[in-house]
Amino acid sequence: MQIIRDLASTEQIGNPEIRELVEQRITDLGGEAFDASTLGYFLVIEPWDALAAIDAQMSFSILANRSTGIRFDQPGFAPSFECVEGFPSCYDMVFIISDDGYGIEVFIPKTEGVQRDLLTMCQRYAVQGTT
Repeated sequence: MQIIRDLASTEQIGNPEIRELVEQRITDLGGEAFDASTLGYFLVIEPWDALAAIDAQMSFSILANRSTGIRFDQPGFAPSFECVEGFPSCYDMVFIISDDGYGIEVFIPKTEGVQRDLLTMCQRYAVQGTT
C-alpha cells in the first residue's frame, strides 16, 4: 500500500486514474498547502496487500464498523465510512476519524489481487463517482 501525505507523493501512484483522483483531492484541500497532519492522509491499496496490514495502518478493521466491530457481511452492520464512490478502475472510501475532520481516504483498485471481501463491500455500498 502507498501512503500519500502531499502532492509530490502522488508521483509514486502507478495507476493514472487513481493518481489523478488523489491529486484532485489534494488540490481541492489546498494543493501545496495541504496539511496531512491536520486533515489526514490518502491510502492507496495495492494488489496482494493483506487485510491485516491495511487494518494496522488504519488502526481499525476496514471491513467492520469501528464502534461495534460488526463486519460488513454480518447482520447489524452499519458502515463507519462516510461514503464509497465507484470509478471505472477503483473505489474511493472516506473515513472521518475525529470530530475535527481528520480523515483517511482509501483508494481500492478494481483489479486482481485486491482482497475479495474488500471489493465486495465496496461494490455493495458504492455510489457512482464523478470527477
